[in-house]
Amino acid sequence: FHQSIDAVLEQRRGGKGIGTTRKGIGPAYAAKAFRLGVRAGELADWDRFVAGYKTSLEQHEKMFDIKHNGAEELELLRSFRDRVVPMLVDSVHFANDAYKAGKRIILEGANAAMLDLDFGTYPFVTSSTTTAGGVATGLGLAPQRVDCAIGVVKAYTTRVGWGPFPTELTDDLCGGERPRGAPGTEIGAHLQKVGFEVGVTTGRKRRCGWLDVP
Repeated sequence: FHQSIDAVLEQRRGGKGIGTTRKGIGPAYAAKAFRLGVRAGELADWDRFVAGYKTSLEQHEKMFDIKHNGAEELELLRSFRDRVVPMLVDSVHFANDAYKAGKRIILEGANAAMLDLDFGTYPFVTSSTTTAGGVATGLGLAPQRVDCAIGVVKAYTTRVGWGPFPTELTDDLCGGERPRGAPGTEIGAHLQKVGFEVGVTTGRKRRCGWLDVP
């Protein structure tokens, strides 16, 4: 039902949409902050999971004025349960035990720094901590246990969805906001084509432009 809420919120923004993937990520993080989230570990106790799900759905239906087929979604989740439950672990203990055992741990961040919920171009951001600090908040490893952080930078800038982009070179033909045929848009189209710049989740074309480093 988080996907339904995502779509409703984007529609209500009218012509000022953020350009979310509509995969329900933002509403899922909001549910966590509302203390209405249902945690993966609860799948181990199906009755408890169902009760938590129904409570969360009821509250969200009231808050966002939606109707969702909860019974159908619960059946879908039940079909995943047997595969998911054997993989459940206490992730904090799992990660820290691996560290203490001297195992090598590599973590890959998703999205870019300017999409960080706290330090990005808010509100045109994702819902999580995309910078190196996410290792501590997302995995539960203490910051001093991070031996090395590697930043990856493209030779140009890209963005999926709307939001500020001072150096943009793509027009509407390439999913951008520059006027069609404006100077430099042929370069933006070239970057998009050669770099295979298409959003993995949505298939939307990524807006492209010059590297914008202060």
